[in-house]
Amino acid sequence: MKNYSAKELIQMFWKSVILILVLAVLGGGAMGYRAKKQQHTTYSASQEIVISHNLNENQSSDNGQDSITNADMNMMPTYAAIAENETISETAHKMLPKSVKKHYSVQDVNDSVSAITHQQSLVLTIKAKAGSAKAAVEIANATAKAVKKDLPKLQPGAGTVTLLAKPTTKSTTSETLPRAKKYAMVGAAMGGLIGILISFVAITLKDLVKKRK
Repeated sequence: MKNYSAKELIQMFWKSVILILVLAVLGGGAMGYRAKKQQHTTYSASQEIVISHNLNENQSSDNGQDSITNADMNMMPTYAAIAENETISETAHKMLPKSVKKHYSVQDVNDSVSAITHQQSLVLTIKAKAGSAKAAVEIANATAKAVKKDLPKLQPGAGTVTLLAKPTTKSTTSETLPRAKKYAMVGAAMGGLIGILISFVAITLKDLVKKRK
């Protein structure tokens, strides 16, 4: 390999640094811009319901009450599966206000809903994701109402369904994807790597040309 002077080495170093920085900025900007163009925000709303049998004061024993409560808790995964069933979504769709219903089909409602159980609890959380806070709230609430209406028919002997506080648009959470900052960092890293490779190739070719001379 040819011996370079200190001045030549400094020049090559700064040229490489500038190239790497330029490509890193271009790569980060391009990837960040692309992510921005593809971004969409999803809103989530949760409606909690309690499903249990009424325990009257004349229950023969505490053990009897405990057994009923345990039975209800054991049924929660089944209730969750029912809440996510399309039959419930069909009923929920009918309950939606027209402003929401026209944008969401029964399948859309079904796809947006998930039912979450909690360990050692009679509470079932109905979670809905949608393109607006209002739609998420309405779908979650309508699904909870549909569970209350249809559960006795779909699961005879099921406990009583009680709806807890209705979600509001202020209580929703949101998530925006893809994350532009993350894509920009990846683009910058890729641009920098390409800059390093180009610098290495350029220096190698320059050395070969000088050798031939």
